[in-house]
Amino acid sequence: MTDVFLRLAVITAAGIAYRYLPGALPPADIRRIISSIVLNVFIPFLTFAFISTAPVSSDLITVPIVSVASALLGFGVGWLVYAKLLARRLTAPAIGSLILASAWCNAMYMGLPITTAVVGEHVGRVPILFDYLGMTPLLFTVGAVMSSHYGTRQTTASLGKGIVEVLRLPPIIAIALGIVVNILDVTPPSWLLSACEGAGKVVAPLMLFSIGLALRLPTGQSILLLIPSALIRTVLVPLIVMPLAGAIIMDRDVLQATMLETAMPTMMLTMVFAERFGLDESVLAQAILVSTLLSVFTLPQVLAWIP
Repeated sequence: MTDVFLRLAVITAAGIAYRYLPGALPPADIRRIISSIVLNVFIPFLTFAFISTAPVSSDLITVPIVSVASALLGFGVGWLVYAKLLARRLTAPAIGSLILASAWCNAMYMGLPITTAVVGEHVGRVPILFDYLGMTPLLFTVGAVMSSHYGTRQTTASLGKGIVEVLRLPPIIAIALGIVVNILDVTPPSWLLSACEGAGKVVAPLMLFSIGLALRLPTGQSILLLIPSALIRTVLVPLIVMPLAGAIIMDRDVLQATMLETAMPTMMLTMVFAERFGLDESVLAQAILVSTLLSVFTLPQVLAWIP
């Protein structure tokens, strides 16, 4: 796995280096543009290619179950640590950011390139199912309501609004189309699949470059407050969820990919919610970096847990 991390690190480092180029466009603007293009164009292409051609199996149910369990577990423990145990040392926006950091993982931006590189391209559907049928719907519903509660902006959120927003996401629409095509046993034209696969090849590099644009070094005083969220996200959640995953996922490769997903660092999309609801963006960006660095050491260990 060391070689995999080194390959991915080169592209991530390019994103970090871009921030220091003279005359470069603002990194935050570039990141938002990349995120919009990847989410609305390239990931739907990739999603359709994987879902429409993959064997229809229990993965459609079991992988999202593990994803939901992971997010809810991280949310609950993060809330207990930051909203209760450490609340006096934090502002409300910081509490909200650290709960987000504890609960939601980088299932696509890091999960897709890592799982396909380590386990194989044949499990490429796992990050998609883990993210868009588990993590993302919970972020737009439970995460949005929590962010509205702790944020400083007068932006209201509800479960109903979140569900409507999720159903409008292009990757969700692509999953639905892919499932329909697959169930009806319709073979997509080769030119369409080639276009989807070509678009999919740019997803991982753009995602990793975007991560580099967003990473921020933590300050000396905040590092101790950031470590619990990183440990919850990359160690505690996969450790507790592993028996569930092992009990309901029979295919070993799918189990490996799913467990790697449960141990991914904090999701980049949480930054959008921090900005939208007025949470502490600086704390969240630092938490993303700490969990990402920690995952370099924890992901191989999680993989080793699988018998």
